[in-house]
Amino acid sequence: MIIKGNDDLSHVYIIKRYDKAVLIDPSHSYNDIKTQLTGYQLAFILLTHGHIDHTALIGEFNCPIYMHKDDYELSQNDDQNGSKDIKLRRQFDLKKLDVRFVTDLTEIDFTDEKIKVYHTPGHTKGSLCYLYRKQLFTGDTLFKDGVGRTDLIGGSTASLNKSLKRLFKDLPQNITILPGHDDQSTLKDELKQNTYIQKIISK
Repeated sequence: MIIKGNDDLSHVYIIKRYDKAVLIDPSHSYNDIKTQLTGYQLAFILLTHGHIDHTALIGEFNCPIYMHKDDYELSQNDDQNGSKDIKLRRQFDLKKLDVRFVTDLTEIDFTDEKIKVYHTPGHTKGSLCYLYRKQLFTGDTLFKDGVGRTDLIGGSTASLNKSLKRLFKDLPQNITILPGHDDQSTLKDELKQNTYIQKIISK
């Protein structure tokens, strides 16, 4: 399920299976998140990257937090993580949390299934996408009709293009993409309508 974000804050996603739940990019609406988690044990948090509009509430939950090591320092640096831009004070200290680093193609156990990690640098050095069943949680790597910015600290257009080309090469077109902002789509639809994707795929 999705708790929609706004101009400043990302969407929050919750995956539920049996009596367990996974929280992706908890950034706002703490009470709504707690309501959705009622009756479920929060297994872990997944972070797509270290910007504050995706991480703001991670200190409010007692569970492991998965992220890429390349965004660890970014998350803690308020001059680089976007907190000053959206006037959102960082309330967490990663050193006091149960942070666990994942790498490309790591598979995280979730009940009787697995969540697969794709390291997709470009928006940030440690950007990740998470594949669960046929759903790809893309953070700020890939959007409906767009892609992530590369003009921020740790951004790289060359890296983003490489990451995106790999996703479209390695994953089936019927995969649903669930981005950090805006509406969901599919890889198939993005191949048809996303001019940025069409441009880099054709190279």
